[in-house]
This record gives sequence, structure tokens and C-alpha cells, in this order.
Amino acid sequence: MVESRGVGSRLGDLLSRVRTVARRLGWAHVFLWWCAALGRRVSSLRIFIVLVHSFEAAPLPPDETGELVARFLTTDEVECYASDEDFRYSQAFASDALSRGDRCFGVFYGETLLCYCWYATGAAPVFEDIEVAVAHPSVYGYNAYTAGSHRGKGLHRIGVVAAKQEYRREGMRGFIAYIEADNLAPLTAAYRMGEELAGFVVFVKLFGRLRWFATPGCRQIGFTVHRRREPSPVSESRLSTGQF
Repeated sequence: MVESRGVGSRLGDLLSRVRTVARRLGWAHVFLWWCAALGRRVSSLRIFIVLVHSFEAAPLPPDETGELVARFLTTDEVECYASDEDFRYSQAFASDALSRGDRCFGVFYGETLLCYCWYATGAAPVFEDIEVAVAHPSVYGYNAYTAGSHRGKGLHRIGVVAAKQEYRREGMRGFIAYIEADNLAPLTAAYRMGEELAGFVVFVKLFGRLRWFATPGCRQIGFTVHRRREPSPVSESRLSTGQF
């Protein structure tokens, strides 16, 4: 009887999650979510959705920022906020990103950093010896994060709107990012902001080496995955915590 109730409870949890996925992303996404969640749990398979935020699309309405300030972090600020606990990038990650010319855009309240997202116009490491790149005039957005006590307040959206304005002035035309197919919160936020599905990338480890497959839509928007000649000191740039 105890085992039976356990199975029933797990089934109930599964059905509840399926309904949540269907409500947020539609029934068409349920099978993809299931494959991504199962692949992550029982194998090395990981499925990512590649999204495009075109600057030519209908603009997002400005947010009432009040006392919030959205801007690029200085080098000193990037190093100051590096932490394995409070914010999800380490000193090693920050040093590696800055050396490539990547920039961090954040939303502040006074001197407190509430959320951020990293942006790259060149290649950036993903897993092990793998890196991704986007073609000019697109910008790759990755490793987005919002402090736990400030989630659900639309801060990431404020940051995207402000970063979009800054990069538009520099001649850029859009953001490209990817999010794991079973990461519901950032996917929901991305689609609410009008992000468009461009394609999929699947990573899997075979015979001890990471391999991948990208759908044609990724190449069409200039999003490429390739093996890095020299392994990055940072094993993974985590974009799956938030995005466009």
C-alpha cells in the first residue's frame, strides 16, 4: 500500500507538471519538455531552444523603472560582484569573459545589483571544449540571472529593453540566446517578450566526447556551435537560468 501511494504520488506530480508546461508553453511543447527532462536525468542528452530577439520587431513598451538604473557594469563592478554564492558567475568566469571583450548589463537599485545578463559579439564557451558564436550584427546573450528575492518583478525585461537600446546605438540588430527545453521560467518569459523560435541544438556525450546537432534554422540566423581549440578555464557559461 505504501509503495502504491508512492507511485500514485509520482504520477500525480508528473501530470501536474505536464499541465503546467501545457498552460505556459502549449501542448506542442510537452513532448519536447519530456524528452529534455528525461535526457538530462538518465543520460548526457541535453536539448536547447535557440531564440531570436529582433530589434526590428515591435518594440517592447518602456518600463516604469522608478529608482532602478539599467546599464553596463564597469570592470571593477564585474570583479566586485563575482561570487559563487550570491551571483552565478565566479571570478574565473568574469576574468575569462572580460578577456574576450564580453560585457555584463545589469539592473541596479542604488549600489545593489538586482539582475544581470552577459552579452558577447564573439565566440563564448558553453560546455567543456565547445563554444558558440553569432554573426554580426547579432549579439549573443547568456548567463542571465536575477537575485532570488527580486524574481517575478520583471527586472530581466527591464534589462533587456535597456540593453536593446544601447546595442541598437552601436549598430546591432538583435539578440540571440538559447535556453534548455525543460527550463520553464525563462522560456515563459522569453515568449512573453515576443522572442521567436529559430531552431534547436542537441548535445550528447558519445564515447567520452561531447557532440552536437544544430537544426538548419540556427545556421540561417548565424548561430553556430564549434569545438574550441583551447579549453576555456570556465567549464560552462550557464544561460539556462534566464533569458529572452
